[in-house]
Amino acid sequence: MIFRQLLDRDLGCACYLLGDGGSGVVVDPGLDVERIVAAAEQEGLEIELIAETHVHADHVSGRAELAQRTGARVLLPAGGDYDDGAGEPLRDGQTLDVGNLRLTALAAPGHRPEHTVLVVADRSRSDAPWLLLSGDSLLVGDLARPDLAVDPGEGAAALHATLARLGELPDGVELWPGHVGGSLCGGPGLSRKPSSTLGYERAVNPLLAADPEELTARLIASLPDRPPTVEAVVASNRRAVPSAPAEESRVAPASFAGDRRVAAAFAPLARLSPAALADAYADGVTLIDARDSAAFDAAHVPGSLSLALRGNGLGTRAAWVLDPADELAVLADDEASALELARRLRAVGLARVRGIAGGDVEQFGLPLETVAPIAVAELPDLVDELTVVDVRDVPEWRDGHLRDALHLPLPRMRAEAATLPSGPLAVLCAKGPRAAFTASWLRAQGHDARRVADGGIPDLPGVGLALTTA
Repeated sequence: MIFRQLLDRDLGCACYLLGDGGSGVVVDPGLDVERIVAAAEQEGLEIELIAETHVHADHVSGRAELAQRTGARVLLPAGGDYDDGAGEPLRDGQTLDVGNLRLTALAAPGHRPEHTVLVVADRSRSDAPWLLLSGDSLLVGDLARPDLAVDPGEGAAALHATLARLGELPDGVELWPGHVGGSLCGGPGLSRKPSSTLGYERAVNPLLAADPEELTARLIASLPDRPPTVEAVVASNRRAVPSAPAEESRVAPASFAGDRRVAAAFAPLARLSPAALADAYADGVTLIDARDSAAFDAAHVPGSLSLALRGNGLGTRAAWVLDPADELAVLADDEASALELARRLRAVGLARVRGIAGGDVEQFGLPLETVAPIAVAELPDLVDELTVVDVRDVPEWRDGHLRDALHLPLPRMRAEAATLPSGPLAVLCAKGPRAAFTASWLRAQGHDARRVADGGIPDLPGVGLALTTA
């Protein structure tokens, strides 16, 4: 058996490639289909089946483009709401044979009503189940959130019944989830470890022993913020597989003609010349700058947003304040970095990327400005002259915050930024990247905002600023 987990660390999403005898199946493909195709070629597999565990709400699926590229059959959980031509139904109890592999579909509602898991056996060794591709049901250290498609109580009750059904599988079955730490589809216990076993989770995950009422209460109490582009992403993931050949689809996907947002998710990215970039800027296109925060501070295009290409969650961070209808252009030190950031943006539904530009920012011929950050060591001397805005999440704030700071976490920023006071703002987070992005966005909205650099809240006690948990 060939088994590959392909992780998108930016989103905390997992795609799976399985195969035997030269035949392959892909489960929950991400938007980066080139990576999937390359992995299949490396393993000598021809992708014959593509299966989804559910309609994803946090990232755009690559199912349609992958099907065009490979000619593979597409299987979607029965009962889901899809466009005509999206794929064949995958029904509870249905088996899929790929060489000596047998994948058995089990209906597993909770995260979504149509959610389905796949139990994998390698019949060259045994007919017994070996792997569980759990999608968004049982996760490592946690459970999937129950509130994205139905009432949270209804979803939690369905998830409890799903856990009872999965309880029939042996302890030794390996658990391979659809999400790892960093995803918004799980709760606070979600581990960054990519796999586990059912036996280990039963022994250490207290959610698995909870009764329905307790499970509902615990899941609802710990719900993270709703992914910012849920509606746009779900709509994209219900789409049909285009009938045009893959090569044509990357130029002008005819079957997407009525949905410019979906078409943009798969269109090739233009390399913008300085003149084309100037035109985009004049047209009001939002410029996303992937360079290091310090380089951005030293020289950047006024109104551009700082989204340094390091760490995880960049696409989601941008999606908290941007809209899927916004047109974007990506700048970076080089084209490869610009392409990578554009991929991360498109993966969360921010698909209208006019193009990319790589190189020295001064060569683009656009106006530039410099904004000096506030060093974390300087903050004690400035707190009486400005307002500190803490953009961390609610649990982080509760663990300790500056007594006089304003708490405006990034998920609420777009809706509540207008309530911020006039005058200078110091934007603070835990390590710096969220502060850099938010400060640049606030300046684009007309605020006098600067990021706190060289650290964040964890570094403040050492320079004399008292924290409070009140």
